[in-house]
Amino acid sequence: MYRSEIDIGKAVKELRKLRNITKEQLAESIGISVSHLEKIEAGTRRPGIDTYQRLLSILDADMVVHKEIETVQEKCAEKVQEILLNSTEAQAVFMTNVMEAMAQNMQLVT
Repeated sequence: MYRSEIDIGKAVKELRKLRNITKEQLAESIGISVSHLEKIEAGTRRPGIDTYQRLLSILDADMVVHKEIETVQEKCAEKVQEILLNSTEAQAVFMTNVMEAMAQNMQLVT
């Protein structure tokens, strides 16, 4: 699957919100203007490698390189990750427990 710059910006914005960091705090921490950060989050500007590395460090994130072709399992995992990241802690624990229970009974599915 191909990831565009818009996805990078979306990920930065989601991680920033998840970590309860304001735009102002993040911009100051990485040494860029709020305007520049807003453009990164909007996908209209790509961060330089130094800025990107500082973003990853401050947001406590890893860079993942995806291959162009995804398997069904990879697409499903991405969707599950998106759902979990947009849930409350209690919802995430509940959904994980449900999936673990389902996984224990996978032999019933052929």
